[in-house]
Amino acid sequence: MNSSRLLLLACLLVLSGCPEQAGPGKPSGRVEGQVQGPTALRGDAYVFLFAPGEEPPNGPAAPRHVTAVPELRWASGDSRYLFAEVLPGPYRLWGFLDANGDVDLSVDVLAQPGAGDWRPEAAVALDVPVSGRVEQELALTRRMRHGPPAFRVTGEGTDGGVVSVPDSPLALTSLTVEADGLGLLRGEEIRFFVHLLDSDGDGNADDLNGDGLPELFPQFFLRFVPRPGQTGAEDGGGSSIIVPLVLNPLPFVAVLQGDVTREAAAASVQLFVVPQAQAVSVGTDGGQVLTPLAAIPVGEYQLWALTAEGAFWYVPNVLGHRDSESLRSQSLRFQIVRGGSPDAENPAR
Repeated sequence: MNSSRLLLLACLLVLSGCPEQAGPGKPSGRVEGQVQGPTALRGDAYVFLFAPGEEPPNGPAAPRHVTAVPELRWASGDSRYLFAEVLPGPYRLWGFLDANGDVDLSVDVLAQPGAGDWRPEAAVALDVPVSGRVEQELALTRRMRHGPPAFRVTGEGTDGGVVSVPDSPLALTSLTVEADGLGLLRGEEIRFFVHLLDSDGDGNADDLNGDGLPELFPQFFLRFVPRPGQTGAEDGGGSSIIVPLVLNPLPFVAVLQGDVTREAAAASVQLFVVPQAQAVSVGTDGGQVLTPLAAIPVGEYQLWALTAEGAFWYVPNVLGHRDSESLRSQSLRFQIVRGGSPDAENPAR
């Protein structure tokens, strides 16, 4: 995975959407083939067609088409998939095998591969001709080590359902997040797996943003959710806007010792808000561009967690809308308010 694009992916990735369907009077082709993976495993395999540049892990990921190979067929040796009516043009083919049975494509944070699941090394480029047929194998060769970094926020300021964070650069705001799979994730003990990033495999920790500090994963940030009429960015709203959070490294220094091969498991981590908003966009070379903003947009935010494998979690999410006491933590909202304003309810500490 191209780690320089992880943050952009997390800002934009949603495994849902409205596929552009072919229909009567429209020319269409078909895409079919075999899903190849470890034969000893069982599970449902999901297959997606994305527009170019929108496939994981390179950017926005709203699939144009979705299909599946059910576990019953996979177990019988029949792993063939089919997209019967596809508008002509270029696409990217991607998918994964849900080995643990915890994927739910109707739930935003559960619509992704988790611990023990299998996915391809990269998406496969293909071109669907008019009234033609494309035969393409999808090889699932990479096993996910860890699942989504599911969490809930604890501590002072969370009881009211809204955490308010002042935008003042003089305010030191911290959040405590606890790993919590909510009984929905399988395959491993739910923990944060803290480690240094070495994306190029040279044995040295990476410094992706050039701040002189090695990148520590998982990464956390607040993502601006604009209301109608809001943009918050100088480019008129063409970028996603984030406010970074720094993970307190002190509890992990003795375990990691600067070694990129080491990993520390943690039940909870402490985060500090960096009072500097950034616009995240795609550069001409396809890489990530971070542009500092003059001010932090006031309004609603989501709290995101992202692993080096590209697994993610954010709050609030759709699980918080379910009528379950155990999922109430997933409806917690985040607001950035003007520092010191009287309407700053439930400020975090």
